[in-house]
Amino acid sequence: MKKIYKEANKAEIETTVNVLYSENKLSIYTNKVDLQRQLNKLLGEPQKELKIKRSITGSIWEISLDDKSKISKVILKANLYEL
Repeated sequence: MKKIYKEANKAEIETTVNVLYSENKLSIYTNKVDLQRQLNKLLGEPQKELKIKRSITGSIWEISLDDKSKISKVILKANLYEL
């Protein structure tokens, strides 16, 4: 099934990367459509998709801090800081 993404208002586009030490994981949230598609290809399905009706408005991925290969893939290949 094809995913339908809803583009956020330009002023409200955000991406957050949190290191959750107590849970030993890296959490990535974004509502930027291009980045969601890119992370979907790199990391697979997100742990959580935020939706309005059937449109995806944001996605959350969680990566174990022990999974060095996934973390380096994200840093090297995902364009996290594109302006």
